[in-house]
Amino acid sequence: MQFTAKQSGLYQGGESVLKRLTYLWRWSRDPRRRWMWYLAAAIIFFAAKAVPIGGLSPQAQSAIAVFLTAGFLWFTNSFPIAITGLLVLLLLPLSGALPAKEAYSYFGSDAVFFILGAFILASPIMRSGLSNRIVLWALQRLGTDPVLLISALLWIPAFMTFFINEHAVAVMMFPIGFELARVLNLKPGSRFGTAIFLAIAWGTVIGGMATLLGGARAPLALGVLKSNTGSTISFLDWSLAAFPIVLSLLWIAQLLLIRITPRDLKLDRLQSHIQTRASQLGPPSTREKKTFALTLVIILLWILTGDVYGLGTIALLGAVLTFVIGITDWHEIEEDVNWGIFLMYGGAIALSTALQTTGAAPFIAEQMLPFLSKAPQFTLYLLTLISLLLTEVMSNTATVAMLMPIALGVANTLGLAPEAVTLSVALPAGLALMLPVSTPAIALAVGSRHVRTVDIFRYGALIKAAGLVIFLLASRYYWPILGFTMGAR
Repeated sequence: MQFTAKQSGLYQGGESVLKRLTYLWRWSRDPRRRWMWYLAAAIIFFAAKAVPIGGLSPQAQSAIAVFLTAGFLWFTNSFPIAITGLLVLLLLPLSGALPAKEAYSYFGSDAVFFILGAFILASPIMRSGLSNRIVLWALQRLGTDPVLLISALLWIPAFMTFFINEHAVAVMMFPIGFELARVLNLKPGSRFGTAIFLAIAWGTVIGGMATLLGGARAPLALGVLKSNTGSTISFLDWSLAAFPIVLSLLWIAQLLLIRITPRDLKLDRLQSHIQTRASQLGPPSTREKKTFALTLVIILLWILTGDVYGLGTIALLGAVLTFVIGITDWHEIEEDVNWGIFLMYGGAIALSTALQTTGAAPFIAEQMLPFLSKAPQFTLYLLTLISLLLTEVMSNTATVAMLMPIALGVANTLGLAPEAVTLSVALPAGLALMLPVSTPAIALAVGSRHVRTVDIFRYGALIKAAGLVIFLLASRYYWPILGFTMGAR
């Protein structure tokens, strides 16, 4: 099917252009056309294997072939990211890049068990009703004024992502947004409805950068860092590096939401509804109290002893204790844990190690240097920008999986501290705000019909532009105070 410029909506404003691009993307995603993506991936792999590259060993060239194939599949999302992770583990030994035993061993990474334990701990927080109680408690006190209510809907999910994966928070918070819109009788496209769903989406995405618990990308980045350099970043140091950035971005988001929010809306009916919902919960249950206490203890252990015992070991302790003290059962865990993410982790960490040990990552870094400045600070800025852009068109976990091996190769070539490079890639990868394909929270906001795609793009671009400046200032002036300097240690 062919489109003229007029038919394609190019004369109907930015929203029509975005809708047309979305349509074309969905057309390409039709299951009947998947064979095109698979054929393209096969061509990339065999071409990269067959074309000689001077100065590279066969193992390094094989590693690059697997990397390009996985990168293409992650970018196009033509395979689920978990299946691409399995494909990586299949191709590494078959291509000769890594022995099978070594490739499979990376499922034993500390990062994999950290995120497994974090998922298991998150399940009883939601199942026990503790998360709902926190939301209703805050809305009771802040839902009396339109601006206060929107601020609460921004900061509540942000706070919750400090302890729970952001995707789980999005799944929990958006039904609350729909309930608020129903009680207030808001029509699709209304200013207050737009503010409600933007607040939930932005709070979920921005807050997810604050700790290692907010998203899978941060533990993955640490796993790649550990497997390539032997160094890591502690739970506390990561949070200290991220919190000022997160708080600044939330403040900017709040200013934008205040401009959108109508001030004259009456919320009496909503307050009555919230009071009724809160009274139905009753007093905190024993399960809620145990869940809160265990979560607090595990977080303190991560902060105080994470460097000694490892984040993964403490996460597994927490996972086992959820069963010992009786706050969960295996059927709930089976339903709540995203098991596929572990397949992605194992493949991504194995791939990054293959690129490093075969010499492929340093080779790619050397080829990139003519396009980069030899100034270390500028290189960090460029990595931040690339991460911010890539995360809009592919999952943030895939962004980290693609960028981290190359970024560490560049760091090694230029003498940059790998910890600073890790922060420069992994933190910006969490700021996906502009397109529905970027992250579930943004997709749910657009799918609510209360937020137009053009509004997501326009306001998200403003926050990302501010985020770029904040990231650059943090890497230049704040992170060195924490010990994350540019130069290698």
